[in-house]
This record gives sequence, C-alpha cells and structure tokens, in this order.
Amino acid sequence: MAQGEATRRADYESRIARLLSDLTACSKTVEGALGKFSGLKGALNGMVKELERIREMLADEAALTAEKLDAIGDAVAILEEELGAKRKELAERSQGKEEEYRTQLQYLRADFENYKRRAEKDKRDYAEFCIECFLKDLLPVKEALEAALGHASANDNAQALVKGVELTVKQLNELVLRRGLEEIKAEGEQFDPYQHEVVAKEYDDDHPANTVLEVLRKGYTFRGKVIRPAIVKLAVAKEAEGKEGAER
Repeated sequence: MAQGEATRRADYESRIARLLSDLTACSKTVEGALGKFSGLKGALNGMVKELERIREMLADEAALTAEKLDAIGDAVAILEEELGAKRKELAERSQGKEEEYRTQLQYLRADFENYKRRAEKDKRDYAEFCIECFLKDLLPVKEALEAALGHASANDNAQALVKGVELTVKQLNELVLRRGLEEIKAEGEQFDPYQHEVVAKEYDDDHPANTVLEVLRKGYTFRGKVIRPAIVKLAVAKEAEGKEGAER
C-alpha cells in the first residue's frame, strides 16, 4: 500500500473511532429519553452497523484499493453529516426537557413527603383507634370489679366479692382472647425453648425428662407471636441430676 493510501487509511480509522465514540454517547442519551426517540435510536443503530462494516473493509488490507478507499471516504463523510443532523434533531427534541424533568422531580418529591406525613398520621390514628376500642371493651370489666367491691362492702360478704372477682376475671379472659391474646400451654407439656423459660429443675419419677412440672409465671402469645414466655420448672432424669451434682 502506498504512503498516501496508508495516511488516508489511518485518517479514516481515526474518524471512524471518533464517530463510534460519539454515536455511542448519543445513543445512550437517546435510551434515557422518552419513547418518541425510538425512531432516532433505530437510525443511530443503523449508522453504527454501517461503521462496523466499513471498519471490517479497512481491516482487510489485501483487498483494500484506492477505489475502495474513495468509496469508504464518501461513506464516512455521509455518516458524519447524518450524525450532525441527528445531533441537531436530538437537541431540538430535548430542548427544555431538563427543566421539565427537574420540575417533575420536585413535584414527585413533594408528593412523596406528603405521602409520608399522611402515612405517619394514619399510623398514629390507627394505633389510637385500636387503643380506644380496647379501652371501650375493658370498661365493662372495670365496672364489674367496682360493682363486686361495692356489693361486698355493703353486705360485708367476702364470698360475694370472690364470686364477683371470678366472674370479672372470666370476662377479662374472654375479652383478651377475642383480641388475639392466648395463654401458652405449659404444665405437663414438653419443654419448648421458644415458649418456655426454665428457672428451676426437679427430679421426678412420674414424668419424662424435660416435662414442665410447674408454671411459675404464665406466658402469652398475641396472634401466634410469643410476647412473654412462660417461666417454668422442669422435670429432670435421675442420671442428669446426678451429673449436675457431680459438676457442681
């Protein structure tokens, strides 16, 4: 290949590389724009493919002639003009969009802040509503206790007080059960580390090892979730008791 042709080839390669770089940047800008730019994106992709084809022609030095270089030069010049036109079109379509997007973002941010405030207020209102409903349900229990105390005081009758309190406790248990509070079954059950907390152990021939012998404090679940484990005393095997004693 003559020196002049080599110079032209190098120049075309440089221009193609610059065009490809510019086209890639321009294409990425189009990808981030609205759907109306899809036609422009397709035209840019077609130009990229054409440049790739021209680059392959330049890479084949054995088949490269002065005529082919002339054709390549014409094609590169046309593509440069087309890219300039596409850039102008993109600039015209995008004009003023930055401010529009910024305004939309500000509105979205304001809407989101308002949503957060409303959500927080709704959460507080709902919590207060739940407490209000529970207190309303609790009022008859309070009144029943007051009535039992008043009746027992007026009649000096301790038995009546006990009976009144028993009925009130039953009423309270029904109330909390309706609300989702349940007592954890423990006595006579096998130890469950998720529901029981062991504070004492005792050797017992009548129960299998790790059986709950006694509930020292009741435990509760709220809608299936343990909110307070039951504090229990466990039965242990004689061998285990002996081993624990040896370790002590």
